[in-house]
Amino acid sequence: MKIIAAEEHFVMPPKPGAPAPKGLPPLEQGTMLGAPWLTNPACAMDLDDVRIGIMDQDGVTMQVLSTPFGQVWPAEVAVQNCKEANDFLAAAIKRHPDRFAGFAAIPTAVPEACAPELERAVKELGFVGCLIGNRVNGTKFLDDPEFEDLLAACEKLDVPIYLHPGAPPAEITALCYSGFNDEMVSAYSRYGMGWHTDVGLHMLHMVMSGVFDRHPDLQMILGHWGELLPYYVDRFDTAMPKEFAGLKHNPSYYLRNNMYVTSSGIQSPECFEFCVKVLGADRIIYSADYPFASVEGADKLFNCPSISKEDREKFAHGNAERLFKL
Repeated sequence: MKIIAAEEHFVMPPKPGAPAPKGLPPLEQGTMLGAPWLTNPACAMDLDDVRIGIMDQDGVTMQVLSTPFGQVWPAEVAVQNCKEANDFLAAAIKRHPDRFAGFAAIPTAVPEACAPELERAVKELGFVGCLIGNRVNGTKFLDDPEFEDLLAACEKLDVPIYLHPGAPPAEITALCYSGFNDEMVSAYSRYGMGWHTDVGLHMLHMVMSGVFDRHPDLQMILGHWGELLPYYVDRFDTAMPKEFAGLKHNPSYYLRNNMYVTSSGIQSPECFEFCVKVLGADRIIYSADYPFASVEGADKLFNCPSISKEDREKFAHGNAERLFKL
């Protein structure tokens, strides 16, 4: 079976003799899920033999690559760092066009530079969308007026935004996730729970503020089986019907028509089955979240007996090929 993995990451190697990129968190932070990069940093930086060898070993045909740090870089370096990251990735795609596609890094710290860099990445570099970290510029969501040009550009170019998790603001971590040792707080506030709910809130905020009434063709992608949103679809409609926010449709409409979800390394057949029932098989895409999570156990999804072969093929590669025009 062809497998296209849609949320796969890389970190640019440091330049010889140059200081570490400003604002970039160290790879050694955290102990997340036995992440491969903890024991083999080369798997995060290499976009040639090391990574392709691991892909072959795991049976992955293609990775859609991104750097998850575009929203970490401050304004004084964001534009240059994003350009360099996008050019670095474009060179790797050119070397291995059958193995890699790319999401653009977007310099959200400089809002007026976002749409131009997206357009360059899509039109000149051939990228298939962009990946943006949650809590843009520390506190903002993408429905903030300063990102309207970016949303319009994504819709016009017909490319999706992958809304990627990031650490919640410090005040939210202190309020909601404190009272434990440092390792527990790190896990609880981020990959254990916190950033999943935070991304879900971000997407729902975009829905309720009317983003998708203004941009009906804009497509979002959320990892980790939709960051909890599919489990509350009926609740959203009954508790926050369209009349409350002056929307054209109830919230479930936008979640089923403007959102794709990926597995992001959560190898759960039960989540797969539920999302197929709630969102439909055309809205679900495989991702491993490599190298921050392992692909171990993914065969449970590709061979899930309760999902039809046709729908498993859509999940493995068909939906990605359609959305990304691969």
